[in-house]
Amino acid sequence: MSMGTAKLLRLKEAYREVLRVPLGLSLYREPRVSARLLMEITSLIKPPLVITVGDFVTENLVREGLEPNVVIVDFRTMREGYSSGLLETLARRYNVLRCVNPPGTLTAEAVNSVSLAVKESMIGSRVMVVAEGEEDLLALPAIVAAPPRSLVIYGLWLGASVAVVCHPLIRRSVEQFMEKAFEPLG
Repeated sequence: MSMGTAKLLRLKEAYREVLRVPLGLSLYREPRVSARLLMEITSLIKPPLVITVGDFVTENLVREGLEPNVVIVDFRTMREGYSSGLLETLARRYNVLRCVNPPGTLTAEAVNSVSLAVKESMIGSRVMVVAEGEEDLLALPAIVAAPPRSLVIYGLWLGASVAVVCHPLIRRSVEQFMEKAFEPLG
């Protein structure tokens, strides 16, 4: 999605509920069970990239042995501060990109950071995007930027893990949603 000249897009209130509906395969299981199922799905699909969005989802997958190519976190979970030695260890092994992305928004800086992270990971780097503010909505530009068959995994507020297998039709649908659901603020 092109942000045009806007530096900041805000999610329209009318579309908040829409985002509570999972975009992909939803796993409403205990986190370790979900992580194991996602590892099995990953071994079957053999995606070119695995991208995780969210501290808790990322940590659970890494604990079970799956290291994503791109990690998008904010060091918060359910809007509370989240301290994770595991994520801090990952940050030392990954290239780290930092961006600002206030809650309920997409900033040009954050969207560009996600896009750059995907590009860098396509040439073999592992990249962590650390959003100051909130990372949740960055699943959308991750889906748009990811190559076909990539797996974007994010968490839902009520405890599900959601896996989206990227495909050009899904990319276009997400782009169209973003064009309708967000309004420029700056």
